[in-house]
Amino acid sequence: MRACETKLLTTIILGSCFFVVGCSKLTTDYGKTSGSSAYSSINGYGTFRQAIKNAGFSDREMNRLTDRLRRSTDLVVWAPQNKKRLNPEAVTWLGSWLKQANRTLIYISPDSGSEVEYWTSTMAMASAEKRMEYRRRAANSQMQRRQTRFTTAQSPSYEWFTISKLAQPEFIQGVKGSWAPKQSNTADSNMPTASTVELPATPLEYAVSTSLTPKNDMTHVLLETTKGTAYVAKITSKKWNGSQIFVISAGSLLSNFGLTQRSNQLLADKIIQEAASAKNSSMRAGFLNNNGTALIVSDAESGAPVPSGMELLTVWPISLLTMHGIFLGFVICLMLWPIFGRPRKISRLNSGNFGHHLDAVAALMKRVGGERYARTKISDYMKRIRGETAGPWIINESSTTLSQPAQTLRASRLSGQPATGMKTKEAQQTKSQPNATESPDSSLSSEDKDESEKPQLDGKKIE
Repeated sequence: MRACETKLLTTIILGSCFFVVGCSKLTTDYGKTSGSSAYSSINGYGTFRQAIKNAGFSDREMNRLTDRLRRSTDLVVWAPQNKKRLNPEAVTWLGSWLKQANRTLIYISPDSGSEVEYWTSTMAMASAEKRMEYRRRAANSQMQRRQTRFTTAQSPSYEWFTISKLAQPEFIQGVKGSWAPKQSNTADSNMPTASTVELPATPLEYAVSTSLTPKNDMTHVLLETTKGTAYVAKITSKKWNGSQIFVISAGSLLSNFGLTQRSNQLLADKIIQEAASAKNSSMRAGFLNNNGTALIVSDAESGAPVPSGMELLTVWPISLLTMHGIFLGFVICLMLWPIFGRPRKISRLNSGNFGHHLDAVAALMKRVGGERYARTKISDYMKRIRGETAGPWIINESSTTLSQPAQTLRASRLSGQPATGMKTKEAQQTKSQPNATESPDSSLSSEDKDESEKPQLDGKKIE
């Protein structure tokens, strides 16, 4: 990474971080390598990924580990977002990938982030009325870091290396090792942003050591503190045919905020140069950014493919039964087609039609007495409800026989002899009305008389 690019990168990162203050909520999502938070969060690795792409690598996500990905990937950046261990199938896949020669694995161990250092460094740039708020947020971040340190589990270790927690955090100030930064030259000392802002030292919470056998494997400590705590190491093995693993025990060194420091920029530059200078490297990088979920491993089995599932229906002798079953199903469909044909339309009576109600009432009235019975009922309504005593619908009270049903049979009709009870009743009515000169039927009009003489539906004559 050239000096001009380093200055420009530092200026952009610091400017974007300082712009967040007072404008929006600070984004602190940890460990993401893709998406908007990978570049906007102070704990993201978007800047480190962009630096790898600027070096000429093509990048891709590793959400599923396949054989094709094993052959077409030269650099794997393994950046866990938490301290959950990767599933054993994925670890085995990485071991087989390292044995394919000239591969580079970069493991970035998760830590507590850089939120405390962010508020501490930006406190000097804030206005006087906001410095107390910055100090309060820095104190809260420091308290959360201590709680996380004592509540979270130990960082996972694998068969190639071991990550151990330190009893007390160390601040990376003076370092030693083969990758220790030298004194900055005159050109690098004129950086406009990094020289005006004093960045705090990065706290070191974990140390790295090897877990491999010393006979066939070698561990090179690239960076360590003045107390001898290794935090950047290189692991090689004779079984890997030139492959290598770079382990960084403090993930904040390569985060967006961590790369604002000159020493961390040199560290990222060294790692990228080592990966690019590998023999027969095709400059293809993959980012393994797991968040604790198990990764799916798809390994193709050796030999000819064996049918399974629904493919077994096409293999002899099951295929013979399959063809006969399909033909039998087609015949059954043809047999059931006339039964399950087009539906017929069924006429339904609408119970809400008021005309049907009128027809039913008229039929009942006709069955009881016909027109004379209806006139009697209308006359009763006019007298009792309307209070009328005369009119076209009023029937004289003397015609009491109209109120009786027209189909009531008299005893004389049944036996053929005059009923004595009926004669006695008629005689009493004659005595009670001595001045009556007209018969009850005289009050009816000629039309009513003609109507009364007509036979009814049952063949009986209305009297």
